[in-house]
Amino acid sequence: MAVRAGGADAAQEFVRQVDLTALAPRIAAPLHVFDADQDVIPGVTNGEALARPAPLGTYLSVPHGDHLLGNAQPDWLPILSDHITHTLTGTPA
Repeated sequence: MAVRAGGADAAQEFVRQVDLTALAPRIAAPLHVFDADQDVIPGVTNGEALARPAPLGTYLSVPHGDHLLGNAQPDWLPILSDHITHTLTGTPA
């Protein structure tokens, strides 16, 4: 993002202009938002503010996760699998 935007400052300015929280109450589909505390991408902010107002929103923080959470799959992959299963089948998560 920083390279494509023209540097870290430009990337942070761009993401300050992108705020999806106003749309969250209108997201009718199940929405599961993950945050990674070790994310070093400029401008990435707390996703809880997006998940909270969504009617079917849920949120998970992965304290030691990197941007794509690849380093923490055991911590989030089973939760996401349960979430998808519950969403598709209606069975308890």
